[in-house]
Amino acid sequence: MKKILVTVSAMLLIVSAANAQEKSGGLLGGLLGSIFGGNKTENTETTASGTDIASTAESVLGALLGNVISQVVPVSLPGTWTYNGVASAIETENALTTLAASTYKEKLETKLDGYLQRIGIVPGVATITFNTDNTFTIASSTKTIASGTYTYDTQTKEIVMKLGKVYSYMTMEGTVTATTNGAQVLFDANKFLAFAKKAIKVVGAGKDNSTLNTIANLADQVTGLKLGFDMKK
Repeated sequence: MKKILVTVSAMLLIVSAANAQEKSGGLLGGLLGSIFGGNKTENTETTASGTDIASTAESVLGALLGNVISQVVPVSLPGTWTYNGVASAIETENALTTLAASTYKEKLETKLDGYLQRIGIVPGVATITFNTDNTFTIASSTKTIASGTYTYDTQTKEIVMKLGKVYSYMTMEGTVTATTNGAQVLFDANKFLAFAKKAIKVVGAGKDNSTLNTIANLADQVTGLKLGFDMKK
């Protein structure tokens, strides 16, 4: 917890510095611009503005504050959850790495959400049900997309979801964390993408390897990336 609070404090300083830079410009602007991907200005090149830096930093700060919530609020998993969209997180202690990866992360979420909708995993419509007998079902409005068994450790927040025969008994190991609106189930990015690739075949939605390859390439740009389900009851 102490490590997270120190990181959040550091991000607050970055946001404040970026806002100050927007008003004053100068050396600080060049320094922050170089850290967060901006180029030099004036002689034919451009510098990242304080507004852009602050906006991106505030976005990452929100994610860091969400991490604080996830570590102190327990999740009661059994029940039916409504799928709310793709969940993603970057597991790193380096705040600057998280900030630099945020652009890739946002693009990836958008593309992956569109891909999952073809399967029937549509935000606000699809459901994920965790039963007390340790079975689970992922369903669209009209059919079951995946089912299997799961184990969940409330202390470590670790979850193991084992899918059924049509998924070749694929196993996905991840974590369950609380959010301000519900919970997220996050897995290793490559494992979750493997599930998505298999699911589109299982439900007979055809193939779209080019889109999935684009998503995989974006995922490769982000070290420590986790993907999964954002849910609410």
